[in-house]
Amino acid sequence: MTYGEAESNLILDRLINQWAIDQDAGQIADQLQLMAPDGTYRVYQGDQLVTETAGRENLTRQFTTAAAARDQSFTMNGTHLITVNQNDGTATGIVYAQVKVVTARDNQRVVTNYSVRYHDQYAFLGANWVIQERDEHRVIVDQHPLHA
Repeated sequence: MTYGEAESNLILDRLINQWAIDQDAGQIADQLQLMAPDGTYRVYQGDQLVTETAGRENLTRQFTTAAAARDQSFTMNGTHLITVNQNDGTATGIVYAQVKVVTARDNQRVVTNYSVRYHDQYAFLGANWVIQERDEHRVIVDQHPLHA
């Protein structure tokens, strides 16, 4: 790994973590600044494509709707591997995460635990790295009443 690759890996590592923090805080505008203006976000349940959204305006609508439907979320990023291609200013990454989402249903709080594997495509635009494409694969989904 070269110095430039190491620096890019550190920047991309922070990008991944900032995405999770912004998502949990409901800071959608900040979260989407981490994505290319023409970026694409896909969600898969198993092998089934559930949704595909492209462009910041459409993503803002989708993420705002999702944020309004939840009371809380908590994301823990885990294992991830990023491969940088310095020659063309791109990178790919796989990120494993645990995402817990709390919602209210029928006067009861419900927690949904998502075991997620993200497949990311990154691009170096201007002076910084952004997410060009993010595929969210929900590998395991567990939902049950939240006992506090």
